[in-house]
Amino acid sequence: MNLQDFVTARYEQIAANLGHPDLTQDTFQTLEALSTDEVNKPALLAWLSDGLQKNDRRWEIRTALRCLAQIIQPRSYLEIGTRRGWSMAQVLSVAPRVNVYSVDMWIKNYGDVTNPGPEFVRAEMKRAAPDFVGNISFLNGNSHHLLPIFLDDIIPQQNGVDYTELIRQAENRPHQFDLVTVDGDHTALGAWWDLLDVMPHVALGGAVVFDDLLDRSDELFGDQPTSPFANRYPPLTNFKPSLKDVWLRIKRIFGNFAYIENYDGQPPIGVAIRMR
Repeated sequence: MNLQDFVTARYEQIAANLGHPDLTQDTFQTLEALSTDEVNKPALLAWLSDGLQKNDRRWEIRTALRCLAQIIQPRSYLEIGTRRGWSMAQVLSVAPRVNVYSVDMWIKNYGDVTNPGPEFVRAEMKRAAPDFVGNISFLNGNSHHLLPIFLDDIIPQQNGVDYTELIRQAENRPHQFDLVTVDGDHTALGAWWDLLDVMPHVALGGAVVFDDLLDRSDELFGDQPTSPFANRYPPLTNFKPSLKDVWLRIKRIFGNFAYIENYDGQPPIGVAIRMR
């Protein structure tokens, strides 16, 4: 089997297994092992349980990541938007040797739920993925300020911020990532920047997961992203405050990926697999 045949077979395996009841059951059990979150966790567990009972092969970000991690067995995982570690736990549970890079601003009471920070996430991973022997590196701050430095070695001019630690983390980062989650800034412009940053750094046969594939974005609530690197990105012409629109634009730009969407998820989700 040549390399292209291998990548095609991996894509077909992923497409066939997304929403598989066994993966949903395993996802459910890992989520149950994590700390209580009375705002969001009961509803998610109930939704997954209902899918198992109906055998309707429903899937969302956690079940998708478990499927991808199980099949790809990533050596490296980049996660933009970690919060309490629900997505990360799925990856670590089936890929215990993976090296993780987490980007998060750790906004207090994000989504009306406590957001305790990196040490809480480390403790959660020990509970949910006790066999994990890889490393977790936390890149604390705004992804639009950090990713261009971390991924592309671009340093802003004289903004008074010390990037020494981030530069040192970048020295040892993978050249390409086997698995990436983009679930941070929910403005259309911010998601556009994040996706443009990560897509060129995905390994052949690797995957990107984009959560909240909605036909709206946080610009509708008055949010606006900021970045000292804004001028390096192509502008969003005919701008729409829509995460779905951003995803469709990304699909037109990065034709070397195969795309899978699930608009029946909770919420809708997109997966991109690098084919060439």
